[in-house]
Amino acid sequence: MAQKRKVWLIADFRIPLIREGIEQADGINRLARIIGYRSRIHPAWPLRQILIGRQPFPIDRLEKLAYFLHYTLDEILRYEVSSQRLANEHNDRALKSNGFFSYSV
Repeated sequence: MAQKRKVWLIADFRIPLIREGIEQADGINRLARIIGYRSRIHPAWPLRQILIGRQPFPIDRLEKLAYFLHYTLDEILRYEVSSQRLANEHNDRALKSNGFFSYSV
């Protein structure tokens, strides 16, 4: 079985993108369900992990988010970065500047 491609996005793009999705979906749990997460108890848990930079976007979920927000996948992939280039201070600053104070580390 082939591994699904996973995509790391820079914090200054990833966090506002997810915030926009949360606003359009009227909540993080609803957004998680829209992009394909199905847990009954915590559907948004993987999305929260992506939000804070702890795990990458699976490409199939990123495609669904792009479609939901009326972006092309190519527009989003311009912000792809290797996991080694992610920095906690960038995540923390981007989380706070986008109103996610309780998520900052």
